[in-house]
Amino acid sequence: MASRRVSWWIALAVLVCAAVAGPAAREFRTLDIESLRITIDSDWVPRTAPGYVPVRFDVTNLGDARVIEIVGRVSRFFRPAPRGSVGVGPGGQGSTTVRQDLRLAKDDRVRFTMSIPVLGDSENIRFELREDNRVLEHFAYVSFQSRSAPSAASVLLVADSASPFGLIVPQLTRTLAGVGGGRSMGTVVVTPGARGAVAAPVPGTATSLSATMAGRIPKLDYVLEPARLPVNWTGFTSVRAVALGKTEWDQLSEPQKAALLTWVACGGDLIFVDGQLSDMLPSMPAETASGPVRTVGRHFFGRVHALTSATLEATGMPDVLAAVDLSANRAWSLPANGAADWGSIEARGFRVPIPGIDGAPARVYLGILVLFSLLIGPASFWFLWRRKQRVLIVLTAPILSLLFILVLATYTIAGEGFGVHGRAATFTILDEGTKQAATRATMSLYAAGMAPSGGLNFGRDVAVFLIGPSGSGSRERGALDLSQSQRYASGEFQARSPTNVEQILFRRARERLTFTREAGGYSVLNGLDATLTHLQYRDGQTRYTLDGPLAPGARQTLKAGSIDPASVVPGAAIGRKFEAVIEHQPPDSYIAVLDRSPFWEPGVSNLMERGSFHLVLGWPQGQR
Repeated sequence: MASRRVSWWIALAVLVCAAVAGPAAREFRTLDIESLRITIDSDWVPRTAPGYVPVRFDVTNLGDARVIEIVGRVSRFFRPAPRGSVGVGPGGQGSTTVRQDLRLAKDDRVRFTMSIPVLGDSENIRFELREDNRVLEHFAYVSFQSRSAPSAASVLLVADSASPFGLIVPQLTRTLAGVGGGRSMGTVVVTPGARGAVAAPVPGTATSLSATMAGRIPKLDYVLEPARLPVNWTGFTSVRAVALGKTEWDQLSEPQKAALLTWVACGGDLIFVDGQLSDMLPSMPAETASGPVRTVGRHFFGRVHALTSATLEATGMPDVLAAVDLSANRAWSLPANGAADWGSIEARGFRVPIPGIDGAPARVYLGILVLFSLLIGPASFWFLWRRKQRVLIVLTAPILSLLFILVLATYTIAGEGFGVHGRAATFTILDEGTKQAATRATMSLYAAGMAPSGGLNFGRDVAVFLIGPSGSGSRERGALDLSQSQRYASGEFQARSPTNVEQILFRRARERLTFTREAGGYSVLNGLDATLTHLQYRDGQTRYTLDGPLAPGARQTLKAGSIDPASVVPGAAIGRKFEAVIEHQPPDSYIAVLDRSPFWEPGVSNLMERGSFHLVLGWPQGQR
């Protein structure tokens, strides 16, 4: 107990030091190492929400063909949370090793982004360049104050210093004092366009106190050049919002634009200055809003807020962000921890309890082990002593050990079997006009017997939040391989232990429902590749529903009527937010409940679902 208490105090001291000292210099520099030319760009916002931080690499191989490895060693720290808090857990620390292999032919040049998950209160990351088990180079530490509430997270300002938006950016950036942030993780100052320059850190609290006295309060928001914006959308999950001007939008590459729009589709808020929504998406549904005057475009789960630089300068960033928050649906917006039920754990360490799974039967295991200890020790010795055959204990001990291993294995197989059990609650917005779908998923997994050898495997463009059994993040030592996909190889997914995952993804989608007008109503053809258990189609103010389940490829005539949200959504574990989707269904759309969903990634093959709930909000003619 004493050693555990000491380790907790050490972890707390490290966390406090990390929060006080500020981050080490974030790098933006180019170096030559053994016929490799590498540019690392780890500049990002100083205070993040749970999500990912993007680290950009540009690698040129000037030598022969080779395989190199970039390894990121992440150390995270957690502050102890007040008893009874929702979505937080005990203090402590954890770590993740993130790696990515690169196969390079001669004269190859590869640009890529490593998206590093951040979930702790403080994250320290150090990268290594390795080849043939040799470390070629150590890069500087990168530190973030993470797990911030959305209101305390940084805004990313994408600005060209010569543009109309860039000229007003210095007056827009908020300070840490402006959001009540006494503890600073610092910020960094980067000379725009200075390739090879190293970013210089603004010191942390100890120096920040004197800086504050001199009138130099550290900035909370962060300015980045358009050319240095990442091309992987998951990196934006860690910021509160992104603001950029029309000039900056025109300077972005197509992959950068696609990344920003994907982030918006997944729930992000984009502040677009001196531009029209049609500059981004011609068919984006929009409405006029006030306070400040702006046009708000809806794109799946997210919003684009278009306003002029004059309006933004006159209103100020804090008031604009307040208006952005009012227009967002926090249950489905980014940052993900803005949802009221973020990180809440229902029972026995499960985010959504799995029917028939109560976690590892610790009492039964303990009883079997106590019985084993008594038999292999005192009982066996007493029996052999009575028979004056104590030498046989060298035989009885291994025999009893094998017997109890068999008993434990038999009980585990009989009680839980093998494989992975899971329950998920997913919500998909499907735009049949553009053939795109955005999905938010909450799932709990339980590996009986043993965890799959491949761990958890997701696409590299899927945002995955491994919130652990406490709801605040894993304290385990994990390994993440980004070489081919996003594979959590160890630590995060363990046998007979709850695994809780929040997931966001956006993909092309050919699935659809086809509605045909008939006398007195509609018929529907099911092309969603899953059985419909409930369906509600809204034509203007009239609603139509199914008589019963509809199999894939089948057609059925709809009848006038509506579904009862309370009877469709299965209990409090799923949450009222799904009922609100049904109650506020937009015109010319449909609500479908599926027995399984083709739109999410469970992370394991052959998942045995129990009690899952899959809801789809579909737009047959596109979002309106």
